[in-house]
Amino acid sequence: MNRPLLDRTVEFEFEQLTVRERLACPGGTGAAAATAARQAWEVPGTAGLTVHLSFGDVSGRYHLDQLTTDLVVHTWDLAQGIGKDTRLPGDLVDFTPDRFAGYGDLSGSGLFDPPLPVPEDASPQTRLPALTGRRGG
Repeated sequence: MNRPLLDRTVEFEFEQLTVRERLACPGGTGAAAATAARQAWEVPGTAGLTVHLSFGDVSGRYHLDQLTTDLVVHTWDLAQGIGKDTRLPGDLVDFTPDRFAGYGDLSGSGLFDPPLPVPEDASPQTRLPALTGRRGG
């Protein structure tokens, strides 16, 4: 699915999460997809279930981490793109880099630029976008 954003087209794919039954995405809208995903994660024990994604089966915990990481990075993208404050809550900034470490080198996927160098004493807020090849902030 493509959506225009700030004179650019952003491609994304929403995978439905199977918990105990398949969740429908009425109307196919992003808001409906977000609601369905949130409702699925509110079911106790979801993190221990298997989630079926386009690239294979993963644990619910892995998928939740992946979704959280994706939302954190794209929240930064949106703030940067519209000229707003890119500082994010510290607990999310601290959580996200650890998840990227488990994914390996993502620059070969074409979805991320290679990580950018940062000073040794750079703050987590500076390190996070640089980890995915993003500049600014």
